[in-house]
Amino acid sequence: MLDKTIFSKRLLKQLYEKEKLTTFQIAKELGCSQTTIWKKFKEYNLPLRLSGREKINLTKKELYNLYITKKLSTWKIGEKTKISRSTIHRKLKEFKIFTRDRSDSHLIYPKKDFSRDLLEKAYLIGFKLGDLGVKKQYPNSKVICVASGSTIKEQINLINRLFERYNYVWIKKTKTNKINVQTFLNESFNFLLSKEFPLWVEKNGKFFFSFLAGFSDAEGCIRKNNKIDYYSIGNYNNKILFRIYKNLNKLGIKCNKPRSDNRKGKFNSEGYPYRSNYWSIRIYDKKNLLKLLLKLKPLIKHENKIKDLNNSVSNIIKRNDKRNKK
Repeated sequence: MLDKTIFSKRLLKQLYEKEKLTTFQIAKELGCSQTTIWKKFKEYNLPLRLSGREKINLTKKELYNLYITKKLSTWKIGEKTKISRSTIHRKLKEFKIFTRDRSDSHLIYPKKDFSRDLLEKAYLIGFKLGDLGVKKQYPNSKVICVASGSTIKEQINLINRLFERYNYVWIKKTKTNKINVQTFLNESFNFLLSKEFPLWVEKNGKFFFSFLAGFSDAEGCIRKNNKIDYYSIGNYNNKILFRIYKNLNKLGIKCNKPRSDNRKGKFNSEGYPYRSNYWSIRIYDKKNLLKLLLKLKPLIKHENKIKDLNNSVSNIIKRNDKRNKK
């Protein structure tokens, strides 16, 4: 899910007061707009340093060429000229240069459209529902922010591979060894904004298993318990789990209904109460487990999950061979 600590008051104070970065440099470091940093400073009541007016040798013709002709954002112009964005905005107004609307001005990096591949779409939705925070920068934004955080290197590598062909992906390691990852996509990725199970994947088994592969890479595990292999997925959204359960049984892979751990109201190790129950599905039966793993094998993308899946398939086949020899 979206890691809100990336904009924590403590981090912003560290960058601004101790490391003496400007709000422009902080925005670049965290992979967001300078406007977002200003809003956070206001929210946390952090005082801004008093800055003198820059000695600006930027003419109206030069600014017009950069902003209108070359269509550079104020962010890019500031980076190129070493002039703050607030000053760039002031000069645009002073020179009476027509400013682009807020959505267009935030398109800092070129973003490629989604491929329209339905298998990829199903996988990304599944992965998003398990492990990604996705939101628009603001209601009318043309930019979709995708973010996550993990201590598992392979998880971060996977997120990078999923989105790097569409836009640059920012990856930053924190002092607690957690890795934050974030990218910004265009409106062709609006389908990632929904929090609901996509009913269209039920119309085709390939789409469903691609969705399940994405969800499994985010929320699943393939393990051994007392030498018995099993597959498990879990989530706080029981509606998603019940849709998966229904479709698995419909496609000939028998499994029990999702079960709850009844943790709602109890306290976690940090002393915070759980707001809802955690639901999970497990498959132990080796016949149904093998069916499922073979369906997922060409679709799973997580390095660790691929190894676990291959090991389990190998173990089940060996167990079957021993049984047949008896």
